Amino acid sequence: MENLLKSVEAFIIGLPPLLQMLLGIFAMIGLIKLFMFTVDLIEDRREGKN
Repeated sequence: MENLLKSVEAFIIGLPPLLQMLLGIFAMIGLIKLFMFTVDLIEDRREGKN
């Protein structure tokens, strides 16, 4: 696991700054969508929908 994190970190550091920014933006959008999906799933279960 530690080797994977170091290789991902080396890959990101090797990218040009603009690509680093774009990668960060897309990662944040993905995290927000994952959070929204999780909240919707929890709300549907509370309402009794499957």
